[in-house]
Formats: sequence, structure tokens, C-alpha cells
Amino acid sequence: MSILVSEIFHSITDQQLPALQGFLQKAQAHLSELGISEEELLQTRLFEDMHPLIWQVQTVAELGIRSAFRLTRQDPPSLDYEGLEITELVDRLKQNIDQIRAVDKQALDQSIDQQFELPIGPDTTLTMTGKDYVLKFFLPNFYFHLTTAYDLLRMKGVPVGKRDFLGAV
Repeated sequence: MSILVSEIFHSITDQQLPALQGFLQKAQAHLSELGISEEELLQTRLFEDMHPLIWQVQTVAELGIRSAFRLTRQDPPSLDYEGLEITELVDRLKQNIDQIRAVDKQALDQSIDQQFELPIGPDTTLTMTGKDYVLKFFLPNFYFHLTTAYDLLRMKGVPVGKRDFLGAV
């Protein structure tokens, strides 16, 4: 029995992007209780040399969209998260979920053996198959930034837990 790229990809994004929306909604509901402003929360970092919460949220969303479009050899839509507030981030995630769900599953599945070039810096490009891209780049990066967003919210006292992280299983 084999698993398809579209099953992996859509299972992850369909479960985790709504979970991220839920994190943000819980955070917004508890801002006054936490005694901090929305801007302060969105600019929270685990460490000085790490990116803030808003960047982590943006990166999770962009990984979903850009990966779906990259795997199906399409140009991704323009993604601008600058200056967004939590309500707008939740709405933007909903748009991203809809865009990802609209990606042709057959095209995703056909990407498994195709070669892709992935720029990972100004002078470096990785070449990998669709399978390696999903398993070795998309999944680890997606979960790294999702977990970091979760951790930032927990650190600030937002009442999210493992069930929130898992989303709709």
C-alpha cells in the first residue's frame, strides 16, 4: 500500500492550518487577561535572534501555499502579512486553506518523482524530488514554525494545549 503526496500534504494542511487559526483566536480572546497588547504578542520572540510570532504564523501559511504551488509547477499568489492584526491573520489563513484545497490533487501526486530546484539562500539551491521536498523540507519546516508559534503563545500565557495543537484529528 502506498500513500499519495496529496494525502500527506492535504492531511497536514487541513488539520494544522485550522489549528493555527484556533491558537490565534484563543490568543485574541485572552489578550486583556494576559495584560499585553496585540502588537506586543505578535512581536514576541523565544530568543532575541529568532523571528517573532507574526513571522512564524506567516511562515506556516506561506509554506503551505508556496509548497502546494511549487509542487504543481504554478506561481504562488502574492502573500502579504505585514501589519496584519490577529483577526486579519485568521481570515488570511482561511483564504490560504481555501487556496490549498483548490490545488489539483492529481498534479500534487504527479510531483513525487519530478525534480525541483529550491533556492535556500542567495547562493544556494537544492535539487530534490517532490517526495523529498514534502518529506525532508516541507514537513520539518512546517512543524518547526507551527510549534514555535504554539510555544510563543504558551510562553505568553495563552491557554492552548495539545488538543489545540492536534486540531481536528
